[in-house]
Amino acid sequence: MSQTVGWGDVLPQRERLLWHDHPASGVVIADFLTYRLLFGLVFTAFALFWTFAASWMGQSAGEADVFPFNLFPFFGVPFVLAGLYMMIGVPLWDAYERSRSSYALTNHAAYIATELFGRRKLTRYPVSDMNALELEDGALGTVWFKRDIQVHTTTRHTRNGSPRRQTYMSANRIGFKRISAARSVYGMIVRLMNERDETVST
Repeated sequence: MSQTVGWGDVLPQRERLLWHDHPASGVVIADFLTYRLLFGLVFTAFALFWTFAASWMGQSAGEADVFPFNLFPFFGVPFVLAGLYMMIGVPLWDAYERSRSSYALTNHAAYIATELFGRRKLTRYPVSDMNALELEDGALGTVWFKRDIQVHTTTRHTRNGSPRRQTYMSANRIGFKRISAARSVYGMIVRLMNERDETVST
């Protein structure tokens, strides 16, 4: 495994290495042109409007330099940064993460290794846990093999002060992104999943 992800001999003895590679690095222009761009534009525009409006109202009222009114415009800064992250931060982070990643596939699991800011991480995804196999074909394709559904619960207060809980779900796709042998790797995983199903059925 040391030649595949640089982590030493971490493969269990029963596992046989079928494929390994590094994802292609670089920013993908198409990653900017998603629903996040529109949502981020609206979010950032509203945050900027709120920030400038708060600053203008403070100046108009002659309270721009009076505490705590002089802090009101800064309350919008985190929301501006969040909107910018949605528009440009997510694709840039994805490009950085890919540049520091390695992939491997064995006859029992997929491995994704990353080294971000000096911290190494190796995650194993058994074939039995792969629940959403999908191929995005191309010269540099992507093989998605797992979808994690996360449930989030937030508590908000209504006008009369009573708490109101809201629950929503988000999906996170996991896979080998921007690899040159996407079709081949996809075929390998299909065969592994078929072998697993045959073993379970018998």
